[in-house]
Amino acid sequence: MLLVREDGTMTLCIPEIDTSRQNLAITLPKYAAETPARELSSSLGAPKDAALSLYWPGGVYLNIWCVPSSLSHGTREKFSGWTGGIDQGYLLEIIIEKRPLEDQAGLKGAELVLDLSRGVHWFGGAHMLRQIWPLDRAQWEVGPLYPFDHGPNGLGSIVGCHWLSSAGSIVMVDPKTPVLHFGLNSPTELTDSNPRYFGVGVQHLAQPVLPILEHGSSATEGDGKMRIQTRVDWNDKKVLHPWQTIDGPTNHVVSHDDSMGGFDGIIKPRSTDGHVVLRVGLAAKTDIRAAAWTALGSLPRPKHPPPDVLFRRSIWTTWATSHADVTQRQVVSLANAVIENGFIPGVLEIDDRWQSHYGELEFDHKKFPDPKKLVDELHNLGFLVTLWVMPFLQEGSAACEEARSHGYVVAGNEPPSIREEISIGGAGQRIGSTVKVLVDKFDWPPGHWEGGGGGGRLRAGQVRWWGTQPVWVLDLTNDMAVDWFVTRLKRLQDTMGIDGFKFDAGEPCFLPRGSETSRPLEYPGEYTQIWVNKVASRFPISEVRSGYLTTEYSGLVRMGDRDSVWGLDNGLQSLIPALLTSSVLGYHFCLPDMVGGNAYWGQYPDTELIVRWAQVSVMMPFVQWSIPPWDVSEIANALCLAAERDRQIILLPRLSELTAKASASLSPICRPLWWLDPLDEETYAIDDQFAVGDDIIIAPVVEKGARWRRLYLPVGEWFGWEREMHGNIQDDNTYFDVSDTIIGPCWITVDAPLEKLPIFIKL
Repeated sequence: MLLVREDGTMTLCIPEIDTSRQNLAITLPKYAAETPARELSSSLGAPKDAALSLYWPGGVYLNIWCVPSSLSHGTREKFSGWTGGIDQGYLLEIIIEKRPLEDQAGLKGAELVLDLSRGVHWFGGAHMLRQIWPLDRAQWEVGPLYPFDHGPNGLGSIVGCHWLSSAGSIVMVDPKTPVLHFGLNSPTELTDSNPRYFGVGVQHLAQPVLPILEHGSSATEGDGKMRIQTRVDWNDKKVLHPWQTIDGPTNHVVSHDDSMGGFDGIIKPRSTDGHVVLRVGLAAKTDIRAAAWTALGSLPRPKHPPPDVLFRRSIWTTWATSHADVTQRQVVSLANAVIENGFIPGVLEIDDRWQSHYGELEFDHKKFPDPKKLVDELHNLGFLVTLWVMPFLQEGSAACEEARSHGYVVAGNEPPSIREEISIGGAGQRIGSTVKVLVDKFDWPPGHWEGGGGGGRLRAGQVRWWGTQPVWVLDLTNDMAVDWFVTRLKRLQDTMGIDGFKFDAGEPCFLPRGSETSRPLEYPGEYTQIWVNKVASRFPISEVRSGYLTTEYSGLVRMGDRDSVWGLDNGLQSLIPALLTSSVLGYHFCLPDMVGGNAYWGQYPDTELIVRWAQVSVMMPFVQWSIPPWDVSEIANALCLAAERDRQIILLPRLSELTAKASASLSPICRPLWWLDPLDEETYAIDDQFAVGDDIIIAPVVEKGARWRRLYLPVGEWFGWEREMHGNIQDDNTYFDVSDTIIGPCWITVDAPLEKLPIFIKL
């Protein structure tokens, strides 16, 4: 039931379940808030199939449809593709004329606000730099909602447009909303008066780690609200990001279709432009698992899971040890070392700087004198071979000249001057921008080839990214540009015997000032969708790191780069919250970042950190290595091997069935504990355990120095899985002591020495 009041406030609930009550409201502009709403009939402009249509003077409309009910073709078109899983609920459309908004202070757009109730937890949204589970523990500042490489409010590369509550509420927003903003429990006062900003590479060092972690047990320290907004434009002095300088459509228009047709009264919208439109789906279910199924049922599904070999063999990438200085000799050395140290040959991924120039898609023959021989040698050793690529092109390459001559790159206006770049924003942004410009200018660190692009000076259409050269961006809205890029990838694949690709970037934050694409992007996330669905999807063995309503992708979806630290701030403790967020958002083929992190900024994992990291990663759908455990210590290597064998014994026999279900119905492979018992309140806030299917609970140790841990077992009979060691760690067997079964639900404390990954299996 949805109770709607004439002041724009609403209550969503299941009448017989009082705890399901969700209070929400549309934010009325000042000129409309003082006047009660007027209910519209179809003769006065209400959509003919709407259950309720309200109007406030000044051009503010609220249309509501009930599901299930008979909807017109126009209404179905507006809500199709993102609310299909709602079998009982409501579709809301808020329409506000732009002109009065532009003359008002404050929010210039349409906003739906939900109250965060005490004791009710929220899940979903996006990957974040500080990954917090559940979301109500965070103060997520209102900001743009589209994929970022570490956005101004902490937003990451995987972004969803739905949220679930432990009370069973579901909130969905139209992912095609062009100027979409979101915030949850936003801080009422920022400790730093400087604006938030988007930065790349070394600029990250000057950025705060966001979102802010809520220290209390309730939402009292933030504003206690979920805010979903669409605005007149991207302008925001508090949050600075690239789309504030990108030309293009600024908001939805009101279409002439059945749902808005038949308007003969004076209060109807008189044209197809001049309005902001916010569309939201709402539903209330009996529990959070039912809510999750509703959300997942609204998303596109993959036709099949990734190739089985990717589940059964780990990925080894050259990044953390070689970074941009990788050579043919180093790749061969890594492959041989993997085998010599007892690991099974898997996928060997040749990362950054294998190309002669970025975007050239040809091996640098100084670093790789015989790449075909290299690939053949790796295949003979039992490895698959993949290459790192991204949608950027570097000046000085033949590919760049060809792309520019054919109009395959995004055009742009004159870039800011260096003085302007280093003068924007607060102190942190100015310092970070200065360092970034210097790094680009001098092509630092040494050992890399010449930069091109005028050093630190940008040319019209170029952008800064995490590399040390300004680059041009592939115009993915141009079908000929996409075909040109994919054709060159396939030619490289056929010529060299490459098995697949790691597709990096794809976030719409990497577009130049005043971007001019072949076809205007309707909304920022559309760029990500094209990168995933029209480029990466053309290759069966592939991975991406960005996603925006791209759950139909049948490849691996990687978490963002992790730092080699323990904490929730992009370290080991962020892995399980990111995995669980992926499961709620429908990205079940989740690839954790490399074991031990990226070794950035002089960080390097010790034995304890890399072993605990391995124990977390091996029970996720895929595993990725880069820092060699044998370089850390003999103990690290032995225990990482043991973790790999735990995966082979426990996880692999179950993966075939789980991946098939994930593909067919978006049933999660790895699940939050509340999936096993959605009414058990103890499960809602657990962020350091996860379930595999319905019968395995993984409870890794993620606290430095811990040799025991407290864990939770939901309802059922559970027994602990143990590994017995006999001399050489490779000679192991397992046993199940069924006599020590534990009846859940209950909290227990278990010993967890460094060699042990706590695993419990349901009888």
